[in-house]
Amino acid sequence: MKAPIGWLKDFTDIDVSPKELADAMTLSGSKVEEIISTDITGVYVGKILTVDEHPDSDHLHILKVDFGRDEIGHEVQIVCGAPNVEVGMLCPIAAVGAHLPEIDIKKGKIRGVESFGMCCSADELGSIGAGKPGADVYGLWDLRLLDPVPAVGTDIRDLFNLDDLVTIDFEITSNRPDCFSIEGLGREAAVTLGHPFKAVAPVLKQEGSLNTASVAKVDIEAPDLCYRYCARTVEDVVIGPSPAWMAERLAAAGMRPINNIVDITNYVCLELGQPMHAFDLDYLKNNHIIVRTAKDGEVTKTLDGNDHTLNSSNLVIADEEKVCAIAGVMGGENSEVLETTKTILFESATFNGVSVRKTAIANGLRTEASSRYEKGLDAENALRALNRACELVELLGCGKVSKGLIDVYPTKKEVKTIPFRPQKINSFIGIDASEEFMLDILGQLECKVENGIITPPTFRPDLESEADISEEIARFFGYNNIPATLLNSSATTLGGRTREQALTEKIKDTLVSCGFFEAITYSFESPSDMDLMRVAEDSPLRNQVKISNPLGDDTSVMRTTMLPSMLRIAARNSNRGVPAAKVFEVAYVYIPDADPANLPEERKTLCGFSYDNTVSDSKEIFYDIKGTIEELCAILGIRSVSFEPLTDDPTFHPGRTASLIINGKKCGKFGVVFPETADNFDAPEKAVFFEIECNALTNAAKTERVYKQLPKYPGIARDIAVMVDKSVPVGEIIKTCKSAGGKLLKEVEFFDVYEDNKLGADMKSVAVSLMFRDDNKTLTDADIKDSYEKILDRLAKNYNAKLR
Repeated sequence: MKAPIGWLKDFTDIDVSPKELADAMTLSGSKVEEIISTDITGVYVGKILTVDEHPDSDHLHILKVDFGRDEIGHEVQIVCGAPNVEVGMLCPIAAVGAHLPEIDIKKGKIRGVESFGMCCSADELGSIGAGKPGADVYGLWDLRLLDPVPAVGTDIRDLFNLDDLVTIDFEITSNRPDCFSIEGLGREAAVTLGHPFKAVAPVLKQEGSLNTASVAKVDIEAPDLCYRYCARTVEDVVIGPSPAWMAERLAAAGMRPINNIVDITNYVCLELGQPMHAFDLDYLKNNHIIVRTAKDGEVTKTLDGNDHTLNSSNLVIADEEKVCAIAGVMGGENSEVLETTKTILFESATFNGVSVRKTAIANGLRTEASSRYEKGLDAENALRALNRACELVELLGCGKVSKGLIDVYPTKKEVKTIPFRPQKINSFIGIDASEEFMLDILGQLECKVENGIITPPTFRPDLESEADISEEIARFFGYNNIPATLLNSSATTLGGRTREQALTEKIKDTLVSCGFFEAITYSFESPSDMDLMRVAEDSPLRNQVKISNPLGDDTSVMRTTMLPSMLRIAARNSNRGVPAAKVFEVAYVYIPDADPANLPEERKTLCGFSYDNTVSDSKEIFYDIKGTIEELCAILGIRSVSFEPLTDDPTFHPGRTASLIINGKKCGKFGVVFPETADNFDAPEKAVFFEIECNALTNAAKTERVYKQLPKYPGIARDIAVMVDKSVPVGEIIKTCKSAGGKLLKEVEFFDVYEDNKLGADMKSVAVSLMFRDDNKTLTDADIKDSYEKILDRLAKNYNAKLR
């Protein structure tokens, strides 16, 4: 919520700087996101003394200007290309060293002629020209059109009170609909600074000849969705631009000025937090407003020019034959206020917030109005907002307000009450505030306290219990003033991570130590990602949890695999010139339950990738990832780890992918993605990806370490190289060696694979190192002969292996 400081000053005295106000408001509970200032310095009202043509240009002029300031000069040369420049014109002129929103002014040469400043258009000064005479002209801003005409030498900051246009952007929580208004923030500022608060209190003249109740009629057919509907008519409407002060405030608050009537409704929406709408009364059939639910299939065209097909759950504002607006969302084109409009009907209503939100989402419309209605507005504010809009009509002279009004109020909310117990509030917060202080704060917040009972104001739906009242006292007492105290023994607990949390952190730490960076990605994705990954139509991965109210199709399902997220990160880094990267994430995938009524399984998963665009082959990266997985398992104390080829996953390359097996169960995979998969995501083709179930790692992990004495006796090492068919995995050879080697074989380590046409087109040589050792004696060749020969026999029998 953007609040210009000049607007806040309408509600309370602000005698501190914007920074001090922002800090104080943040500490009292209204968090400030940003301070937005109109950053213009060194710009003054200047007078053009002479205009000469540039000798080397057909559109540039050489000017002599008077800055009206002795320190700058009274006859300064400036080169200017504006088409409307003329002698005697007053315009904004930036001196050398001036700062504008888009540029800093320096001395320069333009086509060989020195220039000592810049004459400015309104656009070059940002939003300060909104609604002011002459600001919309192409070329220099002629300040002679202002009333009164400014004096030469006047600082632009002083001329347009730019300090009041400093805007504070607040982050408002959804439970504080009152603070989605300048008045609500002004009330917070008043209590924070300890100054009186001045609420809006409209006063109407009602000089029109008509009576609203006689010329218009309102019926509410859905009182459960429309709690209150107020209306007034305005006659002799004159459509035109808004005055500068209103346009300035709207622009500073983030709204574009349109015309006086539309700007009045937007102004009231920002000032009081109550959305409004204006109908052209001549386009309402029999001047009859009917608040009802739409008919299934009913179509209406809104002010944005789009057609919307409605259903019976959508609340609409209609006349006797058509829909004129989608209630709380957007008005209809068929009753729009135009330049020819002479009589309007102002609407100020309160609708059910849930209904407005669902209707807005269903129709793809999110507006200033809907964002406020969905948070729950105060029905008691509707009439005051209507009167404020009509007061502004009279103030701007753009119409005559008719006598009387229509106020249909079928559904009033129950008044809440809360016990007032100062001692309990002090105990709850841990302070020693006086009862008088609490009553003063509650009074400033417009809470009524009588006979020990608090009645919150209707605009504070968040005040429901004594805890809420305690929070109000605490934030104005000052969180920094609450004394620090230790918890008593009964409330003290010893914190710590669970076994799973500790192991998850160890997994992350290990990967970081291996050169990986941790990422965080969204849990929702597009269903089309399955096609991009070439996932089979009958794959369980396609059974995804659908989000009922997605932000868009790209985020409409919960992920069943994290690979699309990693593929996109790899693509983004590679395409932005990062030559090599290692990234991982530990997060959840969501597996639907067989019963749709049950929540999906949230399965913690480790996923990541490594690529290096400087290497010619992915083989090196593949074995680096394999080594990382082996290191991770070793750190976790997992001993039963093996790998086997994976050839039936269409996402991955069938000859460059392996499954991870822990304790005999497949729990992950890693490998090079299929070229088409990489192309679909624009990812590097030599990238190696991995995805592992975290539960398999944590369940198999051994956190306890047992000391093992170093061997007393030396071992005997034997290196063997056997020729086998290329289809035989190295892992199977290692497994066979271990099973055939007996108790004396302590280690088997692969160290080389060799291929050559001399060996045979389908053959390869695999070399492994065998380490034999006995814990009780020094072995001899005779001791290991049987084990050695059994290994060779088993390899020959299982794989037709031949010793080289």
